[in-house]
Amino acid sequence: MLKDITIKSLASDTVYKRGLDYYRERVVDDLTALNEAKTEWQAYVYGSENYEVYIKLNRRGDNVEEYDCDCPAAKQYLGACKHVVATLLAIQDEQEMDLPRSLSAEFAKLGVTTGRNMLKQKEKEQQERQSLASQRMFSFFREAAEADKARITVGQAEYAHLVPRLFVDEYYGTYKRWLEFRFGLDKLYVVKNAASFVEAMEKGEDWQLGTKNKVNLSQVHWGDEQSAQIYALLQKYYRTEQGMFAAGSTNHYYYMSYHSYLFDQKQFRLSEDALAEFLAIMGDSPFELRLNGAEMETVQALQGNPHIELELQENEGYGELLVSDAEIVPLDESCRFVYQEGKIFQTEKKFAQGLQPLLRTFEAAEKVKIRPQDMTAFFGQVLPQIEKAAEIKIAPKFMEEYVVHPLTAELYIDYEGDGIAVRPKFAYGDAVFNPLVETEPPLRDGRKLVRDEQKEQEVILRLTHYGFKKKRDQMVQRDEEKSYEFLTEELPNLPEWVDVFYSDAFANRPVRPMPKVTAGVSVNDSDLLEVTFNAKDLDFNELMEILDSYRQKRKYHRLRDKSFITLGDQQMQAIADFVDNTGIAASKAQGMKVELPLSQAMYLDELARADEALRLERSKEFRTIVRDIRHPEESTAEVPESLRGILREYQVTGFSWLSTLSQYHLGGILADDMGLGKTLQVITFLVSQQDYKEPPSLVIAPTSLMYNWLEEIARFAPELKACAVAGTKAERQKILDEADASFDVLITTYNMLKRDIDMYEKRRFRYAFLDEAQHIKNPTTQNARAVKRLKTSGYFALTGTPIENTLTELWSIFDFLMPGYLLSHKKFKDRYETPIVREQDERSLKDLKRHVMPFILRRMKKDVLTELPDKVERKMVSSMTPKQEKVYQGWFLKSQKEFAQQLAAGDDSRIKILAILTRLRQIACDPAMFLEGYTGGSGKLDQLEEVVSEAVEGGHRILIFSQFTTMLAHIGERLKQQGIGYYYLDGSTPSLERIRLVKAFNEGATPVFLISLKAGGTGLNLTGADMVIHFDPWWNPAVEDQATDRAYRLGQKNNVQVIRMLAKGTVEEKIYELQQKKKSLIDQMIQPGENFLSRLTDEEIRELFQK
Repeated sequence: MLKDITIKSLASDTVYKRGLDYYRERVVDDLTALNEAKTEWQAYVYGSENYEVYIKLNRRGDNVEEYDCDCPAAKQYLGACKHVVATLLAIQDEQEMDLPRSLSAEFAKLGVTTGRNMLKQKEKEQQERQSLASQRMFSFFREAAEADKARITVGQAEYAHLVPRLFVDEYYGTYKRWLEFRFGLDKLYVVKNAASFVEAMEKGEDWQLGTKNKVNLSQVHWGDEQSAQIYALLQKYYRTEQGMFAAGSTNHYYYMSYHSYLFDQKQFRLSEDALAEFLAIMGDSPFELRLNGAEMETVQALQGNPHIELELQENEGYGELLVSDAEIVPLDESCRFVYQEGKIFQTEKKFAQGLQPLLRTFEAAEKVKIRPQDMTAFFGQVLPQIEKAAEIKIAPKFMEEYVVHPLTAELYIDYEGDGIAVRPKFAYGDAVFNPLVETEPPLRDGRKLVRDEQKEQEVILRLTHYGFKKKRDQMVQRDEEKSYEFLTEELPNLPEWVDVFYSDAFANRPVRPMPKVTAGVSVNDSDLLEVTFNAKDLDFNELMEILDSYRQKRKYHRLRDKSFITLGDQQMQAIADFVDNTGIAASKAQGMKVELPLSQAMYLDELARADEALRLERSKEFRTIVRDIRHPEESTAEVPESLRGILREYQVTGFSWLSTLSQYHLGGILADDMGLGKTLQVITFLVSQQDYKEPPSLVIAPTSLMYNWLEEIARFAPELKACAVAGTKAERQKILDEADASFDVLITTYNMLKRDIDMYEKRRFRYAFLDEAQHIKNPTTQNARAVKRLKTSGYFALTGTPIENTLTELWSIFDFLMPGYLLSHKKFKDRYETPIVREQDERSLKDLKRHVMPFILRRMKKDVLTELPDKVERKMVSSMTPKQEKVYQGWFLKSQKEFAQQLAAGDDSRIKILAILTRLRQIACDPAMFLEGYTGGSGKLDQLEEVVSEAVEGGHRILIFSQFTTMLAHIGERLKQQGIGYYYLDGSTPSLERIRLVKAFNEGATPVFLISLKAGGTGLNLTGADMVIHFDPWWNPAVEDQATDRAYRLGQKNNVQVIRMLAKGTVEEKIYELQQKKKSLIDQMIQPGENFLSRLTDEEIRELFQK
């Protein structure tokens, strides 16, 4: 419904008053609603001329969306004209007539006649008879008295006061409320513009007091707390409105220039909320009110409801309802605020709901007549509504004729099978009946029973809402979810309006909170973790069933005793994580106990530290294990005497870490940065274990490193009896047969192990070490399957890159170290890999780190080798020769077409795509690699020649890596032409020859070493070099870093320069960009310093074929 304030906001004050006069003169004619919703109206307004007006309201009819008038003023000025204002006021009348029937409608149905208004306005004639002198006298003395009362003097300073007056006017059901103010020091003056007053206060400007005096507002201090709070209220709404103006709202912008919404000269207009704030400030302090233009009076504000008393009298068979208490005046449309006898009440919601229709009923009548045939309906339908707001005295004759008792509704609740049964009973005094089987209650004296039909229906409807259906004399609900909703949403509120009785079975709390779950962890005699759960009234199976419900995101779980447990608190998540991530299952439990492998100790401790909701009591033995693994530097393990003084401090820590893990039969990954001496740390550990009469340990290494291990053992620990398992199959078999008696360490290769695995798996070894453990990164390869068939007392892995492409690689290594620790491969992918890689799930990443970090020891060169020289890396971009570029562009266009054809045919074979890309990369290096007769040269090869020549002249020694052996051959030809000597190493170079070449290069035999990236990227110590050149980029930058660290490692004395060469405008630059994008996961999973390249996505592949 339209409100006055809405209409006033459309026009200036002058135009609004003219429109109001037109409306009162009834010059709006032929007002017609143009649609059923009554949102569009048309009318004619008669004045000096006749004008047609069109109005469009919003869907609720309480705001104006559009208006139009064909008068001249509407076309010349902003805002609504007086004809539009008059029409809107007439529409407001129509809306009021269409209000929904409430209590007044019920009286109309009963044949009620209405008359005089409940509130008697004081006669205006009485005000007019007062003399002007009398008015001035009272005004003068009142203001003087208030000024004396308000003055507070502190020393010589006088304090200011702000005194409010409240005004309320009602006009055809619309209420206008505002405050006006008086302000001053020793005398109070009317504030003529409230908004200007606030603005002047904020700026500290001068303010006029009367005609002669001024005060500088920057010096003002409030003389009482109430004045300060009143000003704060004013300031708050002033700033709110200023912010709205500044926002430039499209709904209001065009008429903002006319006037403020909240401030109009002296007036500060009050919404219902602002009125509530004002009354709260005033408390029980009296203030002035002028109500509906009557004389100003002093009132107080109260919280609560006024007293209203009605009387139902009997007159010749008719009922007569009349008010016998003081009159009530509402101050707003909803009766939230009402006036009675000098008090303003802020009423309760229920009271206001009952008062509103009551006041409408008595708007024009001092009493209401009720026909005899309507008395039963009155008692049943109207009386309960009246009693919300008023007390009512009923004539004795009616009490004798009617049974007038309030309804007492009773619900008897019990279980029925898996469902809930409710038996309702309604009682009116002694008359009690079940409404499902009895239509009328039994009455013995023939009196008429007044029934509260509304409440009776509400009881049944509320049960029906939750799925209850009639079954003989009760309502039954069998849907589990609806039952839970009824028990949690409706049942707690039932006692407020009905009496509830429970059966013994039901009374024992049908809905319970999740009981507190605690757990204790200790180490048993079998060196297993023993976890004991404790949850009141629950066994282990039921606890697991509750967790299943929680995982399914259900709000509740139904127990076997039919009661419900509410799920969803922080403790539930903690327990679910605990159970899920440790692989606990009900089938493994014995009572409330379950055993876990010792490898879970660190994870459980991390989980308990990170989540306070997990109540985990840890035994002394458990804490000792955790402390030993977490702080290997505090280990009591002693470095063998022969190696003391050789190991650096961080290498001693690595040795201690290996010793601690072996002590508890646990495995781990020694993931130190390349060149930090992982081999030496393992040799130290093997020497420390030599005294024990155990089978030999086994080292599995790449073919190129097998003899390197023998050399390192001979160098640092000649007392260890080491043997390479090599030669013919018969010779290898003989070595294995004699191993227990003859050797401390056996060394084999991945290739030999998978061929000889039948011989190895029949034996038991002391420890197994995987060097360059990334060789088992693919769990489906024969390498991975073979090493996982070995039987040893301890498993360890050595690798600087535990992750190169996917998290599956990390899982595969852990599956060797501690099978099952990271679950099955499928569960690992579902729980960790997919959420982390595809969804960037931080929670999954954090949980995986909790599992793996205690078993990965990772140190970086920059952190532990402060004396290591600098490594300077740079990118060198080369332009192709004209002929080379022509060849490249031709092949690039051809490649684009082939790629497009593959996509169109639905063929996404990565092998074919890789072949296309490889051809482009070869052209970027040197087209002569595959084009016979090509003589156009290579820009990158020319630049390499310049770099190498200059470096050799400067005394530098260089490693040149390429993944293409053909390219290395071309580079070798150029070096020969320049007279520069070099060594060459690729996958065909025998192991012993590799060792000889490395030794000779480090001794300075030649300045350049050409190395195939895959064959020489690991296991070589080439600290004799101080420059590393990567002639072509590899997909995985971690592989390039491994190759770089052949030179940049322990023992390097010089700064190392690393150059990555790229051909400008080719796919090489895009590969380099991909490298830079794909480095985040390994940094998060292990530590800074590694690199990671996920498998290429389809989008990334498409980018490679874009120019």
